Amino acid sequence: MIFLDKKQREQVGYTFVIDKLDAITPFGEDLKKNIAPFKQQDKELLVTELNNIEKITTSYMEKRNTYRSIERLLSKVKDIRNSVVRCSNLNTLDDVELFEIKSFCMISEELYSIYNDFNHSINITGINFFDLSPVLNLLDPDNKRLPTFQIYDSYSKKLKDIRLNKRKLEDEILYSDDEEKIIILKEKRLKYVIEEDAEELIIRMSLTKKINSYVDTIKNNIYSMGKLDFLIAKGKLALNYNATKPEISDNMEVTFTNSFNPEVKHILESKNTPFTPINISLNSGVAVITGANMGGKSVTLKTIVLNLLLGQLGFFVFADYAKFPILDFIYFISDDLQSVSQGLSTFGAEIIELKNVIEHTKVKKGFIALDEFARGTNPKEGSFLVRSLCQYLNTTTSISVVSTHYDNIVTDDMIHYQVMGLKNVCFEDLKRKIVLNKTNSIDIIQEHMDYSLEKVSNTNKVPKDALNISILLGLQPEIVEIAQKYYYKNLNNEEEDYE
Repeated sequence: MIFLDKKQREQVGYTFVIDKLDAITPFGEDLKKNIAPFKQQDKELLVTELNNIEKITTSYMEKRNTYRSIERLLSKVKDIRNSVVRCSNLNTLDDVELFEIKSFCMISEELYSIYNDFNHSINITGINFFDLSPVLNLLDPDNKRLPTFQIYDSYSKKLKDIRLNKRKLEDEILYSDDEEKIIILKEKRLKYVIEEDAEELIIRMSLTKKINSYVDTIKNNIYSMGKLDFLIAKGKLALNYNATKPEISDNMEVTFTNSFNPEVKHILESKNTPFTPINISLNSGVAVITGANMGGKSVTLKTIVLNLLLGQLGFFVFADYAKFPILDFIYFISDDLQSVSQGLSTFGAEIIELKNVIEHTKVKKGFIALDEFARGTNPKEGSFLVRSLCQYLNTTTSISVVSTHYDNIVTDDMIHYQVMGLKNVCFEDLKRKIVLNKTNSIDIIQEHMDYSLEKVSNTNKVPKDALNISILLGLQPEIVEIAQKYYYKNLNNEEEDYE
């Protein structure tokens, strides 16, 4: 849960992104399945990971043929790790295992040559392929470099003689018409078969023992294949989405310029609707995002959480620019909590999750996103709770973002963002469009909605999009008139609070 559970990762779009990560080898697939966030003490490792991805993204098009050759070799790799473990324990390898190790060594030999030449100019760090020709020579004593394996005659003169005698007997059996003689010949052949099996076992035991001396080198090349495969996959993902290398800060600050969420962007583009990039700057304490329920606050939070999570895992992020620290945790609390299915109300589930979050803020520094917290309780109590929570979070060293439609939450020492919404739209023009096409009124409003964020100040008051949307969607005028009176009364009270 510290860096989101499976359901939350799917909710913010991480699953969509990770499904686009095309690892080729079984070793790369394992790295993909077991991605772990970098820790505070691992900053140098994270920076190295991001620099390696950058080297791949800047060289991929220029050296496309080399990358294709590397990927072609990686696509041939079989998972030999179980055989390597058996070899480490001196469990005698069978013919299939020896064949797979031979194939691995042949791929390593070719990859060793291509990668070493290629990496002189690219300089990817932390990946090294070592020469496995001694192992290959053991498994290819005739130096034919064929993608096959058997216990060759050249391994043993005794084996060669046994097989020669066995073949002679087989020829005699083939051309004999005497049944009694054939029985005698088969009994003699069986003796050679037993001797052949015994000699082959001795050879396999000897090969296993000799290969055992190179197990560490084989393991290194397994790791390097998986790591190179994984880095190339990360680089190609970054190129496909024009992602950028984030700057890793030592301070508790988060900045995103023109950030986006690939899954949401994909859905919108399939409807011919553009995604509005998100620009936001945060630091220790709390930032509050306000706006109407159709204003895209949830998308904003999911976009920030997704990109922060990817950054902690050593990915390029979906933005023109990004800066953030290594975090101890990322929490995302929304109204879609697993605890609800366990019999708790939405509000109860939020409170239980919030308790865990607050405990972490006392000893660690992380990121907290709360999407419409306390919407599951009555509005008056909800606004009190959200305001209290924001005031507390503003005293912590963690970075928190709270989206809410409640008023009177933000104090002067808090960062306040507002979804632009319908602020810059000509209300009368929009109303006329809806009158002409009432069946598509919601779609028309969404087309004109500005989902970008702006900072709110004393001179930059919060627009009342919820009321405007209600008017546009045809809420009865008599209800609107009553609502407007409350709005104006509340606005005057707000102005008194600012003075």
